[in-house]
Amino acid sequence: MNGMDPINEKEETLNGLGAPVNVSEAKDEESLGGETAIEVKVDKHGLPLVPQPSSHRDDPLNWSPSIKLFICIQISWLAALGPMSCAVINPAFVPLGKAFHITTLEASYTLTMYIVFAGVGPLLFTPFSNIYGRRPIYLIGNLISGVMNIVAAHCTTWAGIMITRAVTGVAAGLAIGGATICDLFFMHQRGLYMGVYTFALTNGPHLSPLVGGYIAQRLGWKYCFSIPGYVQLGTFVITLFCLPETLYSRQSLPTPHQPQKTYLDLLLFKRSILKDRKLSSADFFRPFYMLKYIPILIPGIYYMICFGYGTIIFGATGAQLFAKLYHFNTEQTGLLLSIPLIIGGLIGECNAGWVTDFMVYRYAKKHGGMRKPEARLDALWLALLTPVGVIIQGVCLTYYKTASWVGSAFGMGIASFGLQVATTVVYAYCTDCYKPQSAEVSTILNVFRQVFSSAIAFYAIPLANRISVEYAWLVFSMISVVAVLPMFALRIYGAKWRALPWQSPPTFHNDL
Repeated sequence: MNGMDPINEKEETLNGLGAPVNVSEAKDEESLGGETAIEVKVDKHGLPLVPQPSSHRDDPLNWSPSIKLFICIQISWLAALGPMSCAVINPAFVPLGKAFHITTLEASYTLTMYIVFAGVGPLLFTPFSNIYGRRPIYLIGNLISGVMNIVAAHCTTWAGIMITRAVTGVAAGLAIGGATICDLFFMHQRGLYMGVYTFALTNGPHLSPLVGGYIAQRLGWKYCFSIPGYVQLGTFVITLFCLPETLYSRQSLPTPHQPQKTYLDLLLFKRSILKDRKLSSADFFRPFYMLKYIPILIPGIYYMICFGYGTIIFGATGAQLFAKLYHFNTEQTGLLLSIPLIIGGLIGECNAGWVTDFMVYRYAKKHGGMRKPEARLDALWLALLTPVGVIIQGVCLTYYKTASWVGSAFGMGIASFGLQVATTVVYAYCTDCYKPQSAEVSTILNVFRQVFSSAIAFYAIPLANRISVEYAWLVFSMISVVAVLPMFALRIYGAKWRALPWQSPPTFHNDL
C-alpha cells in the first residue's frame, strides 16, 4: 500500500510499559527472527513507542499518517451514522405518535428499543472481529442497518417499526471503533484520534435532530427512516472500496523478505482470518470477563451515568418538554436538540484528546519514558461540567415562563462539553490499560452505556411530573457527581490496583 512505510528505528529497549533501558552496553543477541540487535523504535521526542511496531510494512502501526487518518475518518463516520440514523426520528415523536395512535412517550420507545439492542449487538459481533477482521463487521453491520431503516419507512404497524428498530440496533451498534484506533495508533497518539472517534460516536445522535426536524416538518416522519437508510447504503459502497483491514497479529512476525500485502489484498479479506485461532463460546463472554478489572469497572459505571444524563436525557425528553413548555414545532425542537449539544461537544473535544496525550507525554518525560495511563485522568475535572449543565437546564425548564429557552440550550451545551471530555478520557484510558483486549473493552463500555440509557425514557418524564423537572434533574446531577469520585481515586491508586495479583492482565488476544 502506498505510504505504508516503516517508521524510523533507534537502538534502545523496553522494560514493561514503556520504561526505557540503556542498551549502550547491551550485546547483540539472537532473536526469534534471527541474529539482530535489540531495537526499540522511538517517537520524535526520543521516548520509546508503546506498543512497539514490527519491522514489516503490513503492520498498521507502520502505515503513513495520511492512511491512518483516512481510516479514522471512515470509522468515525460509521460510529456517528448508526446512532444518527436512529435519532433522526426524535423530533418527530409527536407526529409519529399520532400516526400510530399512541402517546408521545410511547413513540419515544423507538429510541429505547434501538439503544437496548445496540448494547446487545456488539456482544455478538466483537468475537468475529477479533478473528475474521474489523472490515467485514463494519460492512455487514452498516448494510443491514441501512436496509432496516428503509423497511421501517414502509411499515404500517407499530410492531413492524419496533422490530426494525431492534434489528437496526443490533447491526448498527458496533463498538469496535476503539479497537481499530488501537490497531492504528501508538499510545501517545490515541487521545487525539480516540477523541475524533468518540466525538463522532457521541454527536451522531446530536446531528440527526438538526436535519430530522426539517425532514419531519416538510416531508413527513417516514422520511426520517428512509433518508438515513439510503445514506447508510451509500456509505456501504464507499467503505467497500476504501476501508482496509486493520487486524494484525504479532504472534508470528513476518520475515523481512515477505511480500507486502497490496491494497486489494486488504479489501478482499485475504488477511482477515488469523491463523491458529478459532471461534469459541468463551469469546462471547470475554467482554464481561473484563469487568474483573478495576480500571474497566469503575470507568464503565461512571461513563454510563455521564452519557445517560449528559445526552440521552435530552433526546428522550426534549420532544415532549419543548413542545409543551416552549410550544416548539418539530423544526425548532430539532434545532434545540442539536446545535447546543454539537457546539458543546466540539469545544469539549478541543480540551480533551490532545490534552490527555500531552499529559501522558509530560508524565513520561518526567519518569524516564514510562507512559502511565492514569495520567490521562487529570482531565476529568472538566467532566464535572456535565452535572452543572443538567442543573442549569432543569432550572430553566422549571421556570420556563421567565427563563428563555436560551438558558435551556446553554445548560445542554455545558453538559455536552463535560460528556465529551469524559468519553474521550474513559475510552483512551481503558484501552491504554488493556490494548490487546481493546475490542472487548469498547464492547463492555458500549453495553454499560446502552443498557443504562435505555431505561431513561421510562422514568425521566414520570419523575419530573412527580417532583418537578428542577428536582428530578438535580437528582440526576447528584448521581453524576457521586459517580465521578471513584475516578479520582483511580487517578491516585490505579497503577497500584493494576499491579495487584488478582488484577494481572488477561492472557487472550495478546498477539494483537
